[in-house]
Amino acid sequence: MSPAVAAGYRMRPDAALVLEGGGMRGQYASGVMDGFLQAGLRFPYVIGVSAGISNAASYVAGQAGRNREIFTRFAGDRRYFSWRNWLRGGNPFGMDFIYRELPDHIPFDFEAFAASPVRFRVGATDCATGRAVFFDKDDAPLAEALIASASLPMVGRMARVKGRLYLDGGIAAPIPFRQAAADGFSRRVVVLTRNRGFRKRAPGPAVRAAIRWKYRRFPALADAVARQHETYNRALDELAAEEAAGRVRVIRPSHPLAVGRYSQNREELERLYQNGLADAAARLDELRGFLSA
Repeated sequence: MSPAVAAGYRMRPDAALVLEGGGMRGQYASGVMDGFLQAGLRFPYVIGVSAGISNAASYVAGQAGRNREIFTRFAGDRRYFSWRNWLRGGNPFGMDFIYRELPDHIPFDFEAFAASPVRFRVGATDCATGRAVFFDKDDAPLAEALIASASLPMVGRMARVKGRLYLDGGIAAPIPFRQAAADGFSRRVVVLTRNRGFRKRAPGPAVRAAIRWKYRRFPALADAVARQHETYNRALDELAAEEAAGRVRVIRPSHPLAVGRYSQNREELERLYQNGLADAAARLDELRGFLSA
């Protein structure tokens, strides 16, 4: 069955699901996507960065509840997240464990993912240019693309894909709704992981100096990281204009956030997941009308 047709509902062929990152705040988007799966909303195009697109792999594979099971079982596990990981391997999140071992602990349906006709685009930042790059399914092994997309600046090690170095997609394309439109998918549902009114703050002089020093061999990347707040806030402004024009629907947490990028508190993560599930349910009729063919 086409991803845009389920339970008698036909979705527009130009419908897109767009996901920002946010580390453990991404459990909100996991709840939203599980709500979509339960309601039969299967987008023909999914694009995102960092934790957002990592969690979306389970959505494309049709595995509702898988992301919830991961944080229920592994939040607090040092293999999943710890600063010891950073000291030993250059990243606080255990990338090899998350992307190469976890699919065995909590099976990921690689066959369903590969067979899905959904166009799945993973955003990363090219360290040489400081610009966004988007991987399609056939461009790189899934684990490599997702690791590249989720390798955090400053605290994360660069990831190598086909000889090039990458960092978190949220640096250059934090909310890639414009890329979705450029790809021909103009009817966009965007899932954010911050409350309404949030704005990124500029880094102070000491942090800017640290960025320049750490990435002194990658000046374009250093500039992109130092200006990440400007890129993000500009994307929010442009997204608001698209929403006001009726071309986009935005879903964001309806309750105040208690979860940070590195949170490992299972109760708080569960509440955030349930907030996403409830927010998706509350918007279903509106979204069906917006996305109807």
